[in-house]
Amino acid sequence: MINSDEENITDALVSPRTAFARKFPLLTKAALVLVWLAGPYFATHGIYFAMLNSNPGFDAHAYWLAGQGPLLYDKPAGAIDAYLYSPAFATAIRPLAMLDWPFFFAVWVCLESAVLVWLLKPLQLKWAIPLFLLSVPELVNGNIFILLAASAVIGTKMPAAWAFPVLTKITSGVGLICFAVRGEWRRLGQGISACLVIAGVSYLFNPSEWQAWFTFLIEHRDATQDGGLSFLLRCLLGAGIAAVGARKGWPWLIAPAMVLASPVLLLPTLTLLTAIPRLTMAVEPGRPGSSFGMNHHPVRTTLGG
Repeated sequence: MINSDEENITDALVSPRTAFARKFPLLTKAALVLVWLAGPYFATHGIYFAMLNSNPGFDAHAYWLAGQGPLLYDKPAGAIDAYLYSPAFATAIRPLAMLDWPFFFAVWVCLESAVLVWLLKPLQLKWAIPLFLLSVPELVNGNIFILLAASAVIGTKMPAAWAFPVLTKITSGVGLICFAVRGEWRRLGQGISACLVIAGVSYLFNPSEWQAWFTFLIEHRDATQDGGLSFLLRCLLGAGIAAVGARKGWPWLIAPAMVLASPVLLLPTLTLLTAIPRLTMAVEPGRPGSSFGMNHHPVRTTLGG
């Protein structure tokens, strides 16, 4: 027999997704069927269209070229081999970019696959497998959404990790707002300082490339697919969601906030949601007001009980 105190402790340690599954078992089972139908479908079609158009690694190829330098920023978003991130990112991947393209892409896919497995590890296999398959189009394309999701998770413990989103997709760093809302000024300072230090050091070595990037951002400020006004509204909504998550102690809301604030809002952008399983572990169980930080309690996060 389990007494009421033990039940309360157990309830405090289960994840929000497990609690949801207990309350709505039929809806949870329907969702499981849906992801198992959608996962193989999107995985198959992602690979098929990449091979049909002979462009696997569409985005990764742009990173590979940028890593070899110099950076020109002469192509708009969506163009073949258009590089849109800061010079700091190109410098960081330069050692990897010394590989021939096929080897670079193979390493890139393996890296993102390993990160994706880590992100989904808290889930039961019956959920993790179809969700991995749903992310295959992102793996085939070779963008950085999976790495951004990992940065969001790590950023709850190490604010400096937010430098990666800020120096690539900029507005995807919306999670930094959480520290301000919670009054965690030291952690906010750590995140901002990391961005400034990395950018400052990079600028010293590549001032012309940074100036070219700033010019590119200004000239293409309305170049998002949904237009400047819509993008601004999305960013504001994303910031609001992140703020609510910070106030309520729901760090998992950082993931949808990043989706909304992303400069590109396409199907692969939803891969950011793979951060949710670990973000639900990023606050001490039973203490919604506690500081965000990785939960070290030995609790396996599950869906479906």
